[in-house]
Amino acid sequence: MCFTTTALRDCNGGKNDLAVQEFSDYIKFYPNTDLAGNSYFYLAEIQFKQGNYKEAVKNYDLVLQNYASGNKAAAAQLKKGFALLELGQQEDGAQELRHVVARYPRSNEATQARDRLRKLGAPTAAKRTQ
Repeated sequence: MCFTTTALRDCNGGKNDLAVQEFSDYIKFYPNTDLAGNSYFYLAEIQFKQGNYKEAVKNYDLVLQNYASGNKAAAAQLKKGFALLELGQQEDGAQELRHVVARYPRSNEATQARDRLRKLGAPTAAKRTQ
């Protein structure tokens, strides 16, 4: 069984401390793999669930900066927007959600971003400057 599979199972089973250690170990030993990006994403997810939004934003950013073509990029951008909103950073959060809509327009994440923007009363497209 893959190391990250075990970590994900622990994460889903509520064993957050163990999962954090396992994801962190994976990143330490295999930093240049696609699964390292997933590990950063799941670390952020644990932090988000625990209400540690500031740290979650940092790990979502690592996914976006270092694994932009990875399979967690859209979800990381969406959840970064949600975390920023939780931190009271409405404009920054809305901007991240608009990026999701622009970059991944047909994705499930874009649908969620549009819904959240609508609930905020914010436009779904960025304002154009001339």
